[in-house]
Amino acid sequence: MWSKTRKAMYERLAPSLKGRVFYDFEYCRPHYRTEPPANPRCHCVFCSYNRFFRIVIDKKEKIMIANSDVYYKSEGYPTEEEKRRKGLFEIKDVAEAMHLYLNVYSIEECLTWENPLVYLFAILDRRVGKRTLIKINREKENKPQWLWRFLELRLEAENIESVS
Repeated sequence: MWSKTRKAMYERLAPSLKGRVFYDFEYCRPHYRTEPPANPRCHCVFCSYNRFFRIVIDKKEKIMIANSDVYYKSEGYPTEEEKRRKGLFEIKDVAEAMHLYLNVYSIEECLTWENPLVYLFAILDRRVGKRTLIKINREKENKPQWLWRFLELRLEAENIESVS
C-alpha cells in the first residue's frame, strides 16, 4: 500500500521540489521489548514494532513528522495539543491526512482545511501556483511555526522572496 501512496504523493509534488523532497517510512523491529532497537538510528527502546514517517529535504535535513503512538506514551512527552503545535503526529494521522489529500478534497479545500498535515501536503503540491504561494506566505502567521519551513522551501524552489 505504501508504494502506491508514495507514487501518488510524488506525482503531486511540485516539479521544483522533485529530487529535493522525499517521503520516508522507517521501520524498527527489536526482537524483545528489553533489547535495544535493531536499527541503531531509532529512538525507540520500549516497543516491539515502531513506525516513523519523516520528510527528507535535500538528502540532509530529516524532519520527523510522525511516530507510532507507543513512542509518546511515557511521562515527559508532550500532550496532544503540544504535539500538534510542534508538528509531531501519529502514523494514523499521517495515513488519514494522505487519504484526505489524495482522494477526498480538492487542492482549494486542502489549503483551507484545519488539518495541518493536509495543509502541508497541499503546500508541496504542483497544483499550487505562485500567486497562491504568495498569499499563503502573507497569512503564515496564522499557521503553526513548524509549517513555515516547508513553505519557505517551496518559496525558495519557486524563486519567490519570503516575506517575514
